[in-house]
Amino acid sequence: MCYLLNFIRGHSRPFAVLLFSNSLAFSAEPLPLSTSYWNDPAFLNSFNGSYRIEARIEPTLTTEQRGLLVEVQTLMATGKRDSALAKLKSSPLTAKSPALTFNLGNLYFETGEIEQAAEAYQAALKDFPSFRRAHKNLALAHIRSDELEKALEHLTEAVRLGDSDGSTYGMLGFCRLTREEYASALQSYRLAQVTEPNVAEWKAGIAQCLQVLDAKDEAAALLDEVVRSRPTEASYAVLLANLRLDLGQPDLAAKALELPHRLGNLPPDPTLLLAELHLRADRKPAAEPVIASAFFSEQNPPTEAAILRLITTVSSLADWPLVKDLLGKAKQENPTRPLRLATASYLIASSENPAEGEKQLTALTQEDPTDGQAILALAQHLADTARPDAAALLLERAAADPSVAYEAHIALCRIQVSQSRYADALKSIDSALALNSTETLRTYREALQNALEASQ
Repeated sequence: MCYLLNFIRGHSRPFAVLLFSNSLAFSAEPLPLSTSYWNDPAFLNSFNGSYRIEARIEPTLTTEQRGLLVEVQTLMATGKRDSALAKLKSSPLTAKSPALTFNLGNLYFETGEIEQAAEAYQAALKDFPSFRRAHKNLALAHIRSDELEKALEHLTEAVRLGDSDGSTYGMLGFCRLTREEYASALQSYRLAQVTEPNVAEWKAGIAQCLQVLDAKDEAAALLDEVVRSRPTEASYAVLLANLRLDLGQPDLAAKALELPHRLGNLPPDPTLLLAELHLRADRKPAAEPVIASAFFSEQNPPTEAAILRLITTVSSLADWPLVKDLLGKAKQENPTRPLRLATASYLIASSENPAEGEKQLTALTQEDPTDGQAILALAQHLADTARPDAAALLLERAAADPSVAYEAHIALCRIQVSQSRYADALKSIDSALALNSTETLRTYREALQNALEASQ
């Protein structure tokens, strides 16, 4: 029986670590288009080219309308965009010409009046539905307004009408990525790279698709290129760090975050991730100033989720003074349930005040009888303090919560083995195996089966 108890202890996670996910990697949410893209030469060349008329497929101009457009372009050439905008707005010719209305939309777009730009493009399309450049630029306006579904409709129409510009395909890839259509997004991004091979946004988009499609090495190589070309933009470094973690390369993940941290560009949450990587690599002296920098700005502190994730790691290292300090930094007038759970767990695991910790856990389970994490934490404390029957009842409740069901079955098995209830323990292990069939757990089941047969 001692073997069985030692085995199950060796293959169940420590109490403090059970409270939160122990995964370091951030979720691979699509990166927004960086502000740099709108000033990128590739985008500016494409957008400025949209002022040119393509008479074969788009609305033509009368001699009078063309004269007005020449006047507007002359003003623009000398940097007088406000004057050009005023001239187009005031001219009665504009409302009669889809081409002039489109150019009015362009000027609105350039001056940052995105809503008015969208209205102008829509007016141009109402009069000339197959106006390809209007479809594309209306999509750009929708993207700037975060209306990606509307943008996708007009980008698709622009491509159908013959647009093969890199920026069109790149934007199409971005919209597909946000819809989690990764294979389609990848195809669009790669088409964008044909004519715009050096645009960082398209490389980063390809990398995000490849990460999801399980081609992480290629994705990381691409992001290395992006980070080298955009060293001051932390979002790419964070994405690269996430990929390195997925690849099981924590040292390279830390390296990716170091430069933006030193430049002062790393947001608070990834800063705490960097600290966590240092701590896991036994580099506490390097982690301490990083943690301090994450809390430097009272106006922009780390999120509670990031603090709790760091607390989980620090708890697994039994560095209780640092846990207490982090809990103090996260303290709120009306603390959330996760923060209360972390505090109660600290009081128990650190032996600072186990009775108070138990009291707080009990309150949490009474307030929400379905909170599997709180129930599991209380059950494990009861088991560790020689109250196995009460713990077993709680573990049966915790097993109903999918987020902790595996741990609950393992903990319940531990209690049942300690009471020589091998048949019940087998049922618990089978339930755990159904959720996560590992070689070690299968080996343990065999040993448990042998113990049951020997006891009969």
